Amino acid sequence: MNYLTAYQLTHVMGSLREGDTVLIHSAGGGVGIAAIQLARRIGAHTIGTASEGKHEFLRSIGLDHAIDYRTEDFEKRVHEITRGRGVELALDAVGGRSFKKSYRALAPTGRLGMFGMSSIATAKKRRVSSLLRVAVTTPWFRFTPVALMNANKAVFGVNLGHLWDEADRVNGWMESLLSYARDGAVRPVVAASFPFDRAAEAHHFIQDRKNTGKVLLTP
Repeated sequence: MNYLTAYQLTHVMGSLREGDTVLIHSAGGGVGIAAIQLARRIGAHTIGTASEGKHEFLRSIGLDHAIDYRTEDFEKRVHEITRGRGVELALDAVGGRSFKKSYRALAPTGRLGMFGMSSIATAKKRRVSSLLRVAVTTPWFRFTPVALMNANKAVFGVNLGHLWDEADRVNGWMESLLSYARDGAVRPVVAASFPFDRAAEAHHFIQDRKNTGKVLLTP
């Protein structure tokens, strides 16, 4: 799922090319790590947001520039890194205000790929305030046809779970990914494994942002 999502974001809809720069949010997560590896294979430059404790590992797998989203303004840092130009592709699963900032971080002809809204779930219990805050800060009116035409930018969304009727196409993506794996270009990263009877602990592990890579449940 992670690698297929990253493939759809970078190859199918994001049109990432050699020499492009891509901004990858949640770079230490499953999709983020997959996107770093795929971007590196393409020959693109990578900027990733993650907590500082994950930076060293992310650089070891090919991330060029790491931004600590807790202490740094990623939009400002992106413009500093790219010398004001911005990125050709931004991959954002945070949502809300992050969508707006990622869009502003795009270069002319840049694309924003949205594949989640993690900012809705900021705690281990449901909070209506989080949902309302995301709703208010989401740039609903920035992504209008006229605004997009005038800015020469594109916005798209990805949800692999809604592609059941496109199995043949997705199988083709998987064949490409398997060939990359055989060549050593992609290598899944497992942060931790938990037995089924510790599933709640596994969720806490993720919610506490302790994972770099995927968390597995094992029978």
